[in-house]
Parts: sequence; C-alpha cells; structure tokens
Amino acid sequence: MGHYIIYGVTAMAFLFGFGILILILVSGIIMPWVNHSRISELQREVNQLRKKLKELTVGTVTQQYNEPTAEQQNLEEEANISQPEEQVQAIQQEVYVQEAEVAESYLPEPQAEPQRQPKPQLSFEERFGSRLPVWIGGVALALAGFYLVKWSIDNNLIGPEMRVVLGVIFGVGLLYSGKWVRQRPDFANGIRISQSLTGAGIAVLYVSVFAASRLYELVPMFVGFLGMAAVTAIALVLSLRHGPPIALLGFAGGFLTPALLSTGSGNILGLFIYLYFTASGLLIVIRKTQWWWLSIPTIIASFLWVLAWLFGSYTTGDSIYLGLFLVAIAATIVISSRRQYEDDIENQTEGSSKLSSVLNYIGLGGTLMIMGIIGAKADFGGLEWGLFALLAIAGIGLAYFNDKLYGFVPWISMAVNAVMIVGWHTKEPYDMGLTILTFSFIYIASGYILMFMSKRPIIWGSLAGITSVSYYLMAYAKLHKTSLLADIPFFWGGLALILAAMAVYVLFRIYNKLDGYTYKEHLYTIFTVAATTFISLALFIELDKEFLSVAIATQVLALAWINNKVSIVSLRNITAIVACVFGFVLLPQILLLFQLTAFSLVEAKLRLQEAVPIVKWPLFQLGIPACMLLVSAYLLCKQKDNNLIRWFEVASIALIAVMGYYVTRNIIHPDSDVLFIKAGFNERGIITNVLFSYGLLCMFFGRYWGRWAFSQGGMVLCLAAVFRIVYFDMFLYNPLWDAQKISGIYVFNSLLLPFGLPVIWSIYARRQLRYIEKYKTAGFIGGFILAIVFMLVSLNVRHIFHGQYLNHGITSNAEIYSYSAAWLVLGVAILFAGIIRKDIMLRYASLCVILFTVGKVFLYDASELEGLFRVFSFLGLGVSLIGISYFYTRFVFGRDRVVGEK
Repeated sequence: MGHYIIYGVTAMAFLFGFGILILILVSGIIMPWVNHSRISELQREVNQLRKKLKELTVGTVTQQYNEPTAEQQNLEEEANISQPEEQVQAIQQEVYVQEAEVAESYLPEPQAEPQRQPKPQLSFEERFGSRLPVWIGGVALALAGFYLVKWSIDNNLIGPEMRVVLGVIFGVGLLYSGKWVRQRPDFANGIRISQSLTGAGIAVLYVSVFAASRLYELVPMFVGFLGMAAVTAIALVLSLRHGPPIALLGFAGGFLTPALLSTGSGNILGLFIYLYFTASGLLIVIRKTQWWWLSIPTIIASFLWVLAWLFGSYTTGDSIYLGLFLVAIAATIVISSRRQYEDDIENQTEGSSKLSSVLNYIGLGGTLMIMGIIGAKADFGGLEWGLFALLAIAGIGLAYFNDKLYGFVPWISMAVNAVMIVGWHTKEPYDMGLTILTFSFIYIASGYILMFMSKRPIIWGSLAGITSVSYYLMAYAKLHKTSLLADIPFFWGGLALILAAMAVYVLFRIYNKLDGYTYKEHLYTIFTVAATTFISLALFIELDKEFLSVAIATQVLALAWINNKVSIVSLRNITAIVACVFGFVLLPQILLLFQLTAFSLVEAKLRLQEAVPIVKWPLFQLGIPACMLLVSAYLLCKQKDNNLIRWFEVASIALIAVMGYYVTRNIIHPDSDVLFIKAGFNERGIITNVLFSYGLLCMFFGRYWGRWAFSQGGMVLCLAAVFRIVYFDMFLYNPLWDAQKISGIYVFNSLLLPFGLPVIWSIYARRQLRYIEKYKTAGFIGGFILAIVFMLVSLNVRHIFHGQYLNHGITSNAEIYSYSAAWLVLGVAILFAGIIRKDIMLRYASLCVILFTVGKVFLYDASELEGLFRVFSFLGLGVSLIGISYFYTRFVFGRDRVVGEK
C-alpha cells in the first residue's frame, strides 16, 4: 500500500515538472512586463487623485480669504523686506498649518462601518460548477500521475531516492503555486484553487517524509519524525492565510504522525511533548482565526492519545507524564478560551459562546475523568492522588474566579473522585481514611468558605452539603469494619452528630450573612436536609432496630416543631422525606402484616418471617411513634392542611391499630411468638371488639374535629371488624360445624364476643356513618346487625341443648320448636322497637324474621315435629301473627301513623 502512495506522489511530480518549467518561463519573462504595465497604470491613477485633491484644497483656501488691496500689498512687501528670514519661515510654517487644517476640514467624514450582511447561500450551479471541480480535478490529476509513475516504476525507470526527491520538489512547488495564486486577486476562483494547491502540497510533503523514513528507510526514524512535525508547523502557519482546510490537514497530520512513525521504543516524554505542542499550536491558530469548531476534535484527539497509551504501552511511572500532559492541556484550554468566552457573552454572538463553553466542558471534564482512569490503572498510588488533588484545587480556583464558565468543574471533580474512592480496594485502612479525609476537606472547606465570598453561593453551598453526606457514607462503608476505628465507641454516630451540628451552624450563618440572596431558601433546604440526614444516620448506626422507629419519629416531630418557629418553605417537604424514612424503617413490619394476614385467612406461611423479627414492645415501638406523628400532624396543620397531614393521621391510626392487635395477642399469649399461634374463638372475639371499638372512636373524633382521615380510617377499621365476624365466625369457624368451645352459662357466654357486643358497636357505627353521609354503608351495617342478632339467638338456643360444643348431637323436637319460638319472639321484639323508635328499617327487619319463621313452621316444623310440639308451634305462630296484624293496624297504619315517615 505504501508503494502505491509513492507511485501517486511521483506521478504528480512528473506532471508537475512541466508546469514548473512553464511557471518559471512565465514568471521570469512575461510576468515582469505585465506587472510593469499594471504598476504604471496604478501610478497614473494615484497622480490624478493627488492633483484633484490639491485643486480641491487650494480652491477652498482661497475662498476663505478676500483679495488684498494695493495698499495692503505694499505694506506687506515692506514688512517682508524688513523682517528677518527666520520670521518669514515661521509665517510660512503657520500658513502651511492653516492650509492643512482647512483642507482637513473639507475632507469627507469617514462613513460608518456597514452592517454585516448574511453570507449568501451558494447555488447548486456554483457549488458543482466552480468549487467541486477544483478538488475533483486535483484527484483526477493525481490518479493520472499514479498510473503513469506506476508504469515507470514497474519498468525500473525511477529509484526510491529519486521518488522522494521528486515528491519533495512537487510538494514545495504546490505550496509556491498556492501562494502565487493567492497573491492574484483577479485570479478566477483563486481562493479555492490556492487552498487546493496548498493542501495538496502539505499532503505530498507528509507522504514524502513518511516514505523516506518508514517505507524506504532513507533517513532515521527520528529525522522523519522531525520532518513531519515541521510539515505540521508549516501547515498551521499556512492555515492562517489559506483557511480551515489547511488547518485540518495540519490537525490530521500532526496527530497521526506519532502513529505512522512509531518505533515502539516507548518514549513517552518525547511523544507527549510533541502532542502538547501540536495541540497548543492548533489552539493558537484557532484563537487567532476564531475556528472554535476545530478545538473540539483537537482536544478529543489529545485525550485519545492518552487513552491509547494507557491501554497500550502503559508502564509504572508513566502517570506523572500523562498527568502533566493533561494539566498542560487543561491550562492551555483555559488560557485560550477564557477571553473568547467573555467576548462572546458580551457581544451576545450565537454559536460561539456555546462552542467555547463546550470546549471547557469537554476539556476540563475529560481531563478529570481521564485522570481518574489513570489513577485506577496505577492502582491509586500516592502520585495519582496528588495529581488529582492539584486538579481539584485548580478547578475550585477557576470556579471561584469565573463561576459561569467553570462552575461545573468542582462538581465533576467531586463526582470522579467519589467514583475513584468507591472503586479503590486497598488493604491499608489508614491510606483510605487519609485520602477520604483529604478530599472531603478540599470540597467541604472550600464550599463553606467560598459560599460567603462568591457571587453565587448556591454552587458552593450545595457542593459542601452534598459532599459532606456522600463522603461520610463512603467513609462509613469503607472503614467501619476495619481495625482503624473499631476501638472507638460511638465514633460514627458521634461524627454524624458533629456534622449535623455544623450544618445547623451553617444555617445560622446563612441567615445572618446572606440576607437578600435570591436562592437563600435553597441553601436553607440543602443544609437542613444535611442536618436531618446526619441525625438519621447517627440513629441508624448507633441504635438497635427496636429503637429506630421511635428515634426517626422523634426527628419528624422535631422538624414539625421547627417548621412552626422558622420560615423555611422547604422544611415541610423535608419533614415529609424523613417521614418516608420512618416508613422505610417500618417496612419489615409491614411485610410481616402480610404474613399474618395470609396465615389468618388461608394458613399460608410465607418466607418473609425468616428475616423479619416480630415487634417486641408494641407500646414503645408503635404506640409512641403513632402519637408523635399525630402531634406532628397537629403542628403542621397550623400552617397548612394538605395531604401530608392526612397521611400522617392515617399512618398514626394504622400504627395504633397494629399496636392494639399485638398488645392483645401478647396479653393472651405471654412469652410466646404469636406469629403462628392460631387464635381461638374467644381470642378472635376479643380482637374483633378491640378493632371495632377503636374504629368507632376514630369515627367519633373524625366527626368531632372534622378530620377526614379519622372518619375514613374509623370506617375502614369497622368494616375490617365486620369482615372478621363474617369470614371467621359466621363461615370459617362457625361453632355449628367447627369444634369451637363455648364457655359460660345460658345467654351470658362467649357467644357475646363475636355476636353480642358487635351489635352495640354496629348500631353506633351505623349512626356515625349517617352523620358523614355514608348511607349505603350504613344500610349494609343495618343488614349485618340483623344477621348477627339472628345468629346470636340461634346459637344460644343450640347452646342450651348441646352445651359447650355445638357441632355434635341429635336435634330434638324441643330444639326445633325452640328455634321457631325464639325467632318469633325476636321478630316481635324488633317490631316493637321499630314502632317505638318509628324506624321503618327495624319494622322491615322484623318482617324478614317473621316471614322466615313462617316459612320454617310451615315447611319444616309441620313435617318434623310431632305431638304437642307441632300444636304449640302452629298455635304460637297464629297468635303472634294475629297480634302483629293488630299492632300494625293500630300503631303503624292507624290514626297514630306518623305523617311523612319514610
């Protein structure tokens, strides 16, 4: 492939030889006469302009003065004769000055600089008719020369030395031709043609030097390297005159030269000195010509060389050279672009300010990131940490002096340093601790100090706050299990509290020093979050899990109290965040509730209980936090009542409910793990009544205080109690078919727990639901009351005949008759209650019971009962029905009927 390149170069040299002879002939014989003619013509034009200017000046001067009289002329002649020669010269000098001033006053005023017109768009014909052929023609000539010289080389007409010499002559000739065309302003399309010739000359010189050193080995590799560097320098100098295409060639040749002429000797110092001068030379050209778009690939190419060395030829000790190269590149970027960025901001130019900003983002950010990669490659030695510390300090200094352009640098530095620390796995805890301490001091101290000195304190305040929390967490993760600090009791908790106290101190400083600052509330938020975070971390680290919920709830209460004392807008949101942390602490117990629910409903044992301990002290771990959340909601509600308050109230209601469940079970089963102890008939009744009564209490306070969360929470708790009765006591563990022991005497027995007391709670709950306009739910509770009353009466009849266990034994005629009699009495009692209370729903309930009893008597008793039991069954039913009819006619539909009753 290299031979083919030389073929092309030599071919072009052959073709260009004839052009050189013609050029010498034209420039040596014909062009002097042409130039002489043009110069003479220009000289004549200049003389004519001078003559016109002189006439204009003399005419204006003579118009300013009147013609002197004869007497005045005589006097002047006498005065001139008598005056010394020196005075005559002085007067002449004064006249000359006056004439010059008059002439200058009549010169036209300089015109204002015309506004820049937008660059006209090139048409399709102009692009493909005048510009593109220049480059295509050059390529075509190169191909023609390539095939010509290939033929000559194949026939051994030209040797390697002659090829290189002709290539150099050809390249120099092309450069001269480009210069000659550029100096001819009337040369058609001269700018493009000169660029094409100059670019071709640079390319030919690159190839010639490369061939001489690499392909044919005519000169040492070092000489070839210097030659290509010289060609790069020539390209950069010529780009100032011929434009960006030449600079691009210099860019490509400059950064490809080390790769093309690499000897594999590993001379890192020489390589990166060369790369630095190449990059800095390009940046100088970019700064002079405003080609800032070229700065991005220049910096990227520099970084790529560092990465290529890191993952190719890196050895121990190379970090110092790579680090110094990165520092030099970063410094050059700062020096080159700072003035441009300020000018762009001042002039409000579009595009330029973005490029100068992007250059700094990529340059400085890339320097820090690659320095981090170097540290990882070198296994984080002291030299690498030192270089990175210097870069971090320099970035902080840049950000202080120009926070708009360099404000991002400390943040990138901190982020890269954090990644380095996380990825560093050393067996020396002292080194790890010293490194974390050093860098945390750099960022936290600088952030705190510069926050009160800078025009934009938010940058430094946020840096100090976030760094303090993140570096504390990294230090704890890396060092808490090592021997460095293991012997110091409560070290990490104490350190967290000290940092929290420092954050509070900074809050007071912000309050006193930054009065009137726009983002003062943001700084309050940052350091308040930092203080609360450190307090939470101290609690997490030093307290046992049993005490953690109380500690976090105390923090929520403290924040709610502080929120009423100071005007920090974000403090309310911070309180909500800490409350979420409280929920996270209780998450294992929430998962445990799923386990309890699954076991109670279907006796399923999930795997959650293997890692989740059950609450040991419900009153302490759940009750006290619930009370604190209630007080916090009350304090926060003084400022604003919103969803946060409702969530606090709902959480406190739920915690107290769970606490009541655990307390009840612990009382019944002391010193036992109640997780998988199956509750008995009486225990279920007690838990249901506790839940029901607590729900009613919440509904009462919700209506009394007007708190939606209490009303809704109480309704949910009551419905949960209803579900327990229906699911467990009426269906799953009903004493009629499940061996549930009924203790107690007639009527006053354990059936009152699941079916008796809930009647009272349900009546009260129905009333509360009507108060809050939950009529459908109230109707459902009414039906539930009828069901459990009917169940209570029926099970008590069963208990009279069967004793403690209702699921066995033969049903006698007396028992069958007793059911009918009891149901009939129940229906009549409900009817009396409905008539007395004027409640249509009770009367409807009584009708349901009586109709059910009628159906039983006629369908069941008539076939199953015998003897007097059958007689008394029908007799009692008939008398009761006649009495009911009388009462309905007398008190419901008679003259005492309540008008408007629903």
